[in-house]
Amino acid sequence: MRTNAYAVLVDFGSTYTKVVVADLRQGDIVLTWREPSTVATDATVALTRCFAKCRDTIGGAAFEAARKLASSSAAGGLRMGVVGLSRSLSTTAGRNAAFGAGAKILGTFCGHLTKEDVAALSSLPLEIVLFCGGYDGGGVRTLRHNAEMLASSRLHIPFVYAGNTAAAADVRSIFGAAHKEIFVSHNITPCVGGMNSAPVAAVIRDLFLHRIINMKGLEKVVPLLDRVVMPTPAAVLAAGKLLAQGTNAVPGMGPLMIVDIGGATTDIHSFIQQEACQGARIVGAPEEFARRTVEGDLGMRESSGSLRQEMGPGVLEADAGVSVEETNTILARWERERASLAESPAERRIDDALARGAVRISARRHAGRVERVLAAGVERIQRGKNIQGVTRIIGTGGVLVSHAAPGGLLAGACRTPDETDVLLPEQAEYLVDSEYAFYAAGLLSTEYEDTALRLMHRSLRSAEHGECC
Repeated sequence: MRTNAYAVLVDFGSTYTKVVVADLRQGDIVLTWREPSTVATDATVALTRCFAKCRDTIGGAAFEAARKLASSSAAGGLRMGVVGLSRSLSTTAGRNAAFGAGAKILGTFCGHLTKEDVAALSSLPLEIVLFCGGYDGGGVRTLRHNAEMLASSRLHIPFVYAGNTAAAADVRSIFGAAHKEIFVSHNITPCVGGMNSAPVAAVIRDLFLHRIINMKGLEKVVPLLDRVVMPTPAAVLAAGKLLAQGTNAVPGMGPLMIVDIGGATTDIHSFIQQEACQGARIVGAPEEFARRTVEGDLGMRESSGSLRQEMGPGVLEADAGVSVEETNTILARWERERASLAESPAERRIDDALARGAVRISARRHAGRVERVLAAGVERIQRGKNIQGVTRIIGTGGVLVSHAAPGGLLAGACRTPDETDVLLPEQAEYLVDSEYAFYAAGLLSTEYEDTALRLMHRSLRSAEHGECC
C-alpha cells in the first residue's frame, strides 16, 4: 500500500505549468517550481520537467509514492455561457454559480430569447451553457421557449439546466428530441431569498474533468496523475473558503478577500456572510458566503489595453510618470509578447500602475452598493454583496507575489472616505501568498484539509513587512 508522505500539486496554466510539493506530515512547502507551458503542443513535456525537479528534491521513491493532483486553466479556461430569465435575479445567480465552478463567462443572455440572441450565443467558443431561471413551482412558458431556442441552435456542447423544477421534464424532452446533451441539476434559486449553487457547480466541474479536459491537450497527462481535480479558479475559491472558515483542528482567519491578478483577467474572491448595510433592503440575487468575480478586461498583458481604457484617459500615464507615446509602445509589445517581464524603470512603473488600476476597478465591480430611494418604508436599497466586514486582503498572482511592496498595490481594494455607497472595507490587513500556493492548497483541501490550511498559513506573508503570518 502506498504511503503518502508528500503531495505533488500541479497547475496547467496557459503561460506556465507549475508544481508545489507539500510535506503532508509537517504541512510544509518543500518545493515550488514552474516551467513554460507546453499544453499547446504536448503538455507532458513541461510536466516531465516539473516532475524531474520534484524527484531531485524528495527522491525517486518518495516521488513515486506521492499523491499527485492537478488543476488547469490552460487553453482559455472553462468557457461558459449563461442564459437566465431576469438580469437582476436568475442571470446573476447563474453567473455566480458558474464563476464558483471556476468558469470564464463569455456571454450572458436573459429574458425571452430571440434568434439574434441564439446566433450571438452560437458564435462564441463555448464549452458549456448554463440555462436557469424561475422559482420552483413558478411559470414555465418562457423556460420552455428558451429551451426550444437553445435546442435548435448550432451549438453541440453540453447544456446544464438549473432552473424551475416544474419545467425540468419538458426541458429534458425538448433537448432529447433535438439530440442535444442536457444535464439537469437542482434549481439555483428554488425560492425567494434562496440560493443553492453547490449542486450545479458540481455538475459543471464533473463535465470539465471528464469531458472537456480531453479537448484541451491534457489527455496525455491524465495517466501520469492520480486526479485532475478542478479548474484552477475553483481551487483558489476552495482554498479561500477553507482559510476563512478553518477546520476543527486549525482555526480560520475570518472574513477575507483574495485578489488574483493575471495577464488576461483579475479575479476577486470574497468570503463573508451577506448582511444588509445599516438597515438597507437587499434586492437582487442572493449572495453566498464564497463569491468569485472575473474581470476579463482587466489584465496585465493581453488585457492591458482595455485596463488602460477602464482606468480613464491619461490616468495610467500620470500614475506611472511615462509619456503617452512610450506607454503605447510598451503596451503594444506586452499584448504581443504576453510572457514579457517589466525590466526598465518605465516598464516597472507602468506595471505597478496597471496593477493598482486592476485592483481598484475589480474590487468595486465585485462589491455591492447602496442607493437612496424614495419609497414608503424604505430609505436605502442594497444591490450586491456587502464586504465591509472583510479584515484581510490577500494578493496572489505573478505581479503581487513577486512585488517588493504589494501592500501599496492592494490598498486600492479598500474604499476611500468619500465612497459612502461602495460596500468595501475602509481598512484591512494586507497579506500575500508568497509561495503562490493557494491553488495547491485548494487541490489538497479535497483530501487533506488540515494540511492544506497549514500550507496556506506557511505561505502567507505581510504585504508590507514580509513577516510570516
